[in-house]
Amino acid sequence: MSESKTKSPMTATKTSADDADCQECDTAARLGLSTEQGEAVTRDASRAVGAELALPDIEAAAKIFSLLGDAGRLQLVLRCMEKPQTVGELADATDMSQSLCSHHLRHLRDQRILASERRGRHIFYQIDDEHISRVVRDVFAHVTHD
Repeated sequence: MSESKTKSPMTATKTSADDADCQECDTAARLGLSTEQGEAVTRDASRAVGAELALPDIEAAAKIFSLLGDAGRLQLVLRCMEKPQTVGELADATDMSQSLCSHHLRHLRDQRILASERRGRHIFYQIDDEHISRVVRDVFAHVTHD
Protein backbone atom coordinates (compact mmCIF):
# COMPACT_ATOMS: atom_id res chain seq x y z
CA MET A 1 0.00 0.00 0.00
CA SER A 2 1.09 3.54 -0.59
CA GLU A 3 2.06 5.71 2.32
CA SER A 4 -0.97 8.02 1.89
CA LYS A 5 -3.35 5.06 2.27
CA THR A 6 -1.72 3.80 5.44
CA LYS A 7 -1.95 6.96 7.54
CA SER A 8 -3.04 6.26 11.03
CA PRO A 9 -6.07 8.05 12.49
CA MET A 10 -3.65 9.91 14.78
CA THR A 11 -1.81 11.35 11.77
CA ALA A 12 -5.09 12.38 10.13
CA THR A 13 -6.17 14.16 13.32
CA LYS A 14 -2.84 15.94 13.58
CA THR A 15 -3.10 17.05 9.93
CA SER A 16 -6.62 18.40 10.52
CA ALA A 17 -5.39 20.29 13.57
CA ASP A 18 -2.45 21.65 11.57
CA ASP A 19 -4.83 22.74 8.80
CA ALA A 20 -7.02 24.52 11.35
CA ASP A 21 -3.94 26.23 12.80
CA CYS A 22 -2.92 27.32 9.30
CA GLN A 23 -6.40 28.74 8.68
CA GLU A 24 -6.18 30.65 11.96
CA CYS A 25 -2.75 31.98 10.92
CA ASP A 26 -4.14 33.04 7.53
CA THR A 27 -7.08 34.80 9.18
CA ALA A 28 -4.79 36.52 11.67
CA ALA A 29 -2.56 37.69 8.82
CA ARG A 30 -5.58 39.10 6.90
CA LEU A 31 -6.46 41.06 10.03
CA GLY A 32 -2.90 42.31 10.41
CA LEU A 33 -2.38 40.36 13.62
CA SER A 34 0.33 38.00 14.74
CA THR A 35 -0.81 34.50 15.73
CA GLU A 36 -0.46 35.48 19.40
CA GLN A 37 -2.52 38.65 18.89
CA GLY A 38 -5.17 36.60 17.08
CA GLU A 39 -5.37 34.20 20.00
CA ALA A 40 -5.60 37.10 22.47
CA VAL A 41 -8.37 38.96 20.61
CA THR A 42 -10.35 35.73 20.21
CA ARG A 43 -9.99 34.96 23.92
CA ASP A 44 -10.99 38.52 24.92
CA ALA A 45 -13.95 38.68 22.53
CA SER A 46 -15.20 35.28 23.70
CA ARG A 47 -15.01 36.42 27.29
CA ALA A 48 -16.73 39.75 26.51
CA VAL A 49 -19.71 38.23 24.68
CA GLY A 50 -19.98 35.09 26.80
CA ALA A 51 -19.70 32.71 23.85
CA GLU A 52 -16.88 30.74 22.26
CA LEU A 53 -15.67 32.67 19.21
CA ALA A 54 -13.09 31.84 16.57
CA LEU A 55 -10.85 34.18 14.61
CA PRO A 56 -13.18 34.06 11.55
CA ASP A 57 -15.91 35.48 13.83
CA ILE A 58 -13.57 38.37 14.73
CA GLU A 59 -12.84 38.88 11.04
CA ALA A 60 -16.56 38.98 10.18
CA ALA A 61 -17.26 41.51 12.95
CA ALA A 62 -14.35 43.70 11.84
CA LYS A 63 -15.69 43.63 8.27
CA ILE A 64 -19.13 44.79 9.44
CA PHE A 65 -17.64 47.64 11.47
CA SER A 66 -15.49 48.58 8.48
CA LEU A 67 -18.51 48.70 6.17
CA LEU A 68 -20.52 50.78 8.65
CA GLY A 69 -17.51 53.10 9.03
CA ASP A 70 -18.13 54.60 5.59
CA ALA A 71 -20.60 57.53 5.75
CA GLY A 72 -22.18 56.68 2.39
CA ARG A 73 -22.82 53.05 3.33
CA LEU A 74 -24.05 54.13 6.76
CA GLN A 75 -26.53 56.45 5.06
CA LEU A 76 -27.82 53.55 2.94
CA VAL A 77 -28.27 51.46 6.08
CA LEU A 78 -30.12 54.30 7.82
CA ARG A 79 -32.46 54.70 4.84
CA CYS A 80 -33.16 50.96 4.82
CA MET A 81 -33.96 51.08 8.54
CA GLU A 82 -36.95 53.31 7.66
CA LYS A 83 -38.49 51.03 5.03
CA PRO A 84 -37.51 48.71 2.16
CA GLN A 85 -36.21 50.72 -0.79
CA THR A 86 -35.03 50.17 -4.35
CA VAL A 87 -31.59 51.04 -5.68
CA GLY A 88 -33.13 53.99 -7.55
CA GLU A 89 -34.78 55.36 -4.41
CA LEU A 90 -31.59 54.94 -2.41
CA ALA A 91 -29.42 56.51 -5.11
CA ASP A 92 -31.74 59.54 -5.33
CA ALA A 93 -31.97 59.93 -1.55
CA THR A 94 -28.20 59.69 -1.02
CA ASP A 95 -27.14 61.60 -4.14
CA MET A 96 -25.06 58.61 -5.33
CA SER A 97 -24.95 57.20 -8.82
CA GLN A 98 -26.95 53.99 -9.18
CA SER A 99 -23.72 52.18 -10.00
CA LEU A 100 -21.99 53.31 -6.79
CA CYS A 101 -25.13 52.67 -4.77
CA SER A 102 -25.39 49.12 -6.18
CA HIS A 103 -21.72 48.54 -5.40
CA HIS A 104 -22.22 49.54 -1.75
CA LEU A 105 -25.45 47.54 -1.48
CA ARG A 106 -23.72 44.40 -2.74
CA HIS A 107 -21.10 44.66 0.02
CA LEU A 108 -23.73 45.36 2.67
CA ARG A 109 -25.78 42.38 1.47
CA ASP A 110 -22.72 40.09 1.35
CA GLN A 111 -22.11 40.75 5.07
CA ARG A 112 -25.82 40.29 5.90
CA ILE A 113 -26.24 43.89 6.98
CA LEU A 114 -28.94 44.34 4.35
CA ALA A 115 -31.23 41.80 2.72
CA SER A 116 -32.75 42.04 -0.74
CA GLU A 117 -36.13 40.90 -1.98
CA ARG A 118 -37.35 40.89 -5.56
CA ARG A 119 -40.86 42.25 -6.11
CA GLY A 120 -41.73 42.13 -9.77
CA ARG A 121 -39.09 44.05 -11.69
CA HIS A 122 -37.64 45.76 -8.61
CA ILE A 123 -35.30 44.63 -5.86
CA PHE A 124 -35.97 46.12 -2.46
CA TYR A 125 -33.28 46.44 0.20
CA GLN A 126 -33.97 46.36 3.91
CA ILE A 127 -32.17 45.67 7.17
CA ASP A 128 -31.31 41.97 7.38
CA ASP A 129 -32.28 41.64 11.04
CA GLU A 130 -32.85 43.60 14.22
CA HIS A 131 -29.25 43.07 15.43
CA ILE A 132 -27.94 45.56 12.87
CA SER A 133 -30.64 48.12 13.72
CA ARG A 134 -29.74 47.85 17.40
CA VAL A 135 -26.02 48.30 16.70
CA VAL A 136 -26.65 51.44 14.64
CA ARG A 137 -29.09 52.88 17.19
CA ASP A 138 -26.72 52.09 20.06
CA VAL A 139 -23.81 53.82 18.32
CA PHE A 140 -25.87 56.97 17.80
CA ALA A 141 -27.10 56.82 21.40
CA HIS A 142 -23.48 56.59 22.49
CA VAL A 143 -22.24 59.52 20.41
CA THR A 144 -25.12 61.78 21.52
CA HIS A 145 -24.89 60.81 25.20
CA ASP A 146 -23.39 63.43 27.49
